[in-house]
Amino acid sequence: MSAEYTVKVQWGDCDPARIVFYPKYLEWFDEASWALLDRLFKDRHALQERHGVVGFPIAEVSARFLRPSGHGQSIAFRSTVESWQEKRFTILHQGYRDGELLLEGREVRFMGRVHPQDPRRLQAIAVPAEIVEIFRSAGSK
Repeated sequence: MSAEYTVKVQWGDCDPARIVFYPKYLEWFDEASWALLDRLFKDRHALQERHGVVGFPIAEVSARFLRPSGHGQSIAFRSTVESWQEKRFTILHQGYRDGELLLEGREVRFMGRVHPQDPRRLQAIAVPAEIVEIFRSAGSK
């Protein structure tokens, strides 16, 4: 299963070279992730409450840029859960314009709860079986 999220590049999204300023992609990855997670989980907030987690924080992020984008152009992000491990999962984002792959990005996320010994920290928990089943049903590895 994948989700699509499309952005139209605004003037303020660009740097002096008139191409998208790279931190904007991280913002768009995050928005694309929430589009995917909302599609995967019918009631994400109930799921979070059921497992005592505050959300799906990012542990790691990467990007590989193949083609630039500039003001007025649209980018269609296709996002999927690429893989999961015991306590984390990876979301793959691929950005396209007119069918051409412009960039790929990955976010490694975990299910985080407030750390029992230090409420200022988060603690990763094992991905619950019901979520693993949702990932499997969606076709991720």
